[in-house]
Amino acid sequence: MTKEELNKYKEMLLQEKKETLESLMSNDSTAKDILENDIQNVNDSIDEASVKITQDLLNITSAKQKQTLLGIEAALRRIDENSFGQCVSCGCQITKERLDTLPWVTMCIKCKNEMEKHQK
Repeated sequence: MTKEELNKYKEMLLQEKKETLESLMSNDSTAKDILENDIQNVNDSIDEASVKITQDLLNITSAKQKQTLLGIEAALRRIDENSFGQCVSCGCQITKERLDTLPWVTMCIKCKNEMEKHQK
């Protein structure tokens, strides 16, 4: 991969990191507002269930964003280590189309599909 391509992916990753952090912080304050409002209006078991569902959904969203941030950080390290774009499983190059879509991926399509087959 050329230096220009690596710089392009680094910029993409840094932009995605910034947007994810902003979203995470925004969701955190929004989540607190929603939960505070819901908790104040709990009148019966249905309201309690609604609060629990809201909490679970917000936790899932937050966990996914945190996982994305970890992936981005790992991809930035791989750029610094000159291993960015290589599949961690087989060592072959990950396609540019895949990296353009999700620049923090760690596996080529073939290895990812194999891994998912074995997880079922």
